[in-house]
Amino acid sequence: MEKRNIEKHIKFNQREYNAVCQKSAYLKMRVGTYLRTIAVQGEIKVYSYKEIDSVKRALNKIGVNINQIVTVINNTGSVYQKDMEDLQSEFNQMKIIVENWLSPLTPEEIL
Repeated sequence: MEKRNIEKHIKFNQREYNAVCQKSAYLKMRVGTYLRTIAVQGEIKVYSYKEIDSVKRALNKIGVNINQIVTVINNTGSVYQKDMEDLQSEFNQMKIIVENWLSPLTPEEIL
């Protein structure tokens, strides 16, 4: 890890500093780490274990549906328009779930 040897000082009014402290505490981060992460990455992503389990279950269900559709295609040797639409629908659902789950928390959600 590269040594941090550049030091910058910033000033906050009390309201700003309280907001920074509150957000960093919520994320269980030190204030300096929080500020550096926000400054460099522009966002902090936070996921709970409950969300991970929920996403895992949803993706598994979609995977089972896709597998059933592919099994029918393999057994019949035919691809029907409805099968392709079902596959596309399942894929779109999976994409939405993952995108929503991976979206960062907004500042309003943190407070």
